[in-house]
Amino acid sequence: MQQLSLFPDLMKREAHLKRTAFSHNGVCAEGARIALEEQYGHLLEETDEFNRQLVSFQANRTETLHSWFKYREGFSADLVEILMNRFGIGPGDTVLDPFAGSGTTLLVAEMLGIHGVGIELLPHCHLAWKAKSRAFDYNLSELRAIRQMAQDAIPPATSERFPHLTITESAFPEQTERELAAYTCWVETLDASEDAKALCRLILTSILEQVSYTRKDGQYLRWDARAQKIIERNQSRVAAGKRPVQGIHKGELPSVKDAFAEALNKIIFDVMELQREPPLPSQQRLVAGNTLYVLPEMEADQFAAVITSPPYANRYDYTRTYALELAYLGVGEEIFSLRQRQLSCTVENKAKLNELEMWYRSIGQHGRYKDIVGVIQSNQALAEVNAALRTRNERGEINNEGVLTMVAQYFAELAFVFAELYRVCQGGAHVAFVNDNVRYAGEIIPVDLISTNLAEQIGFEPVRVYVLPQRKGNSSQQMKRYGRAALRKSITVWRKPAETGD
Repeated sequence: MQQLSLFPDLMKREAHLKRTAFSHNGVCAEGARIALEEQYGHLLEETDEFNRQLVSFQANRTETLHSWFKYREGFSADLVEILMNRFGIGPGDTVLDPFAGSGTTLLVAEMLGIHGVGIELLPHCHLAWKAKSRAFDYNLSELRAIRQMAQDAIPPATSERFPHLTITESAFPEQTERELAAYTCWVETLDASEDAKALCRLILTSILEQVSYTRKDGQYLRWDARAQKIIERNQSRVAAGKRPVQGIHKGELPSVKDAFAEALNKIIFDVMELQREPPLPSQQRLVAGNTLYVLPEMEADQFAAVITSPPYANRYDYTRTYALELAYLGVGEEIFSLRQRQLSCTVENKAKLNELEMWYRSIGQHGRYKDIVGVIQSNQALAEVNAALRTRNERGEINNEGVLTMVAQYFAELAFVFAELYRVCQGGAHVAFVNDNVRYAGEIIPVDLISTNLAEQIGFEPVRVYVLPQRKGNSSQQMKRYGRAALRKSITVWRKPAETGD
């Protein structure tokens, strides 16, 4: 694996990137967090090479292949390619993404002839990967025939219904819901290859938001005022003398037929373009499961790089954001289990340390478990953050006590991920994490530097903390009470030391 100097002559090192205060009005101790800024301040570098488009899905919206499924929490293909090039990753190497989402890292690896492994829990991401990873195998004549069939006739009505969860009830106009059921049955009875059927299933899954009364918005689904649940809620509110909920208005919703045809047309065009220049042969696979339990059983010293973005510590619950997609794929009551198995990033997540201890015992690695817990317990900045949040909670400034468990468990679980990444990476491998700093009740939590500190305790060498020029703001509630504080959005890069003699 080629060793390169990372981003030469591209950065501007800025003293103003370091923070000098973390606790609003100095209510809580902040010395350990300030010490991290001093310890790692020389690594903070701002560059125009990265922007919010690159580290989010925005740059993928119109991209060939990557735009087939709108995964808002993902990063862009361009970012992955830049990092792979800078890390000197090429054919014959294997890259890992332990929070793979809809498979951007794996798809970029495939395009570059690089081996890739991903780990992902959520079912709609696996469907997206299954369909997108077959791009070079699709029979274009078959896809065009399916397009013609979809244009020529509307599938017959069926007695099947959308498998709603409580949270998704009344998400569609009645006619749209009937169309979704009809098209779903039509796909299952198509005289077509399994690859083509999987692609059609992805298309139907990908258009759910578009044809619904919902819109993804951070940690929630926002609802159109025409949805029956909003109408009924407002009737109750008015009867109780309260103001009605305003709701959004998405305008005229497309039919399932039109949305399906538009998506299939785009995919056929993409497949034509992609199949003109197939990449070098390589192998990629997406492992289903929770990375906390998958990584410990992986073979050591096998990956040349890690490029990933974990869920942020921002209370966003992907099982709510993607409730329509999960319901459509038949998740049902399993959604509550999925919510708990995610990395702890919502106030509903319960601590996993006892489960993790039992797991490490079961695989004969309890010593490894104790070592990682020791790292967590000895981290002074993390202890300071947890103490500060307890103080703010005692002062009545935290609106949900689950924030305390979420933040403590978030870093604890990340420490387990970092430790296992160290074990499965080759000597000299680079690890890149995209993440946001956060703020709760006036307490700024430097996620980038706490993560870097934990990683260094585990054995990684900190390389850089690339800071995006655009700073993240706070919620209106935070700003009203504690003022505005611009928070870093960063790409942290660490390196596993090369083996002796390399």
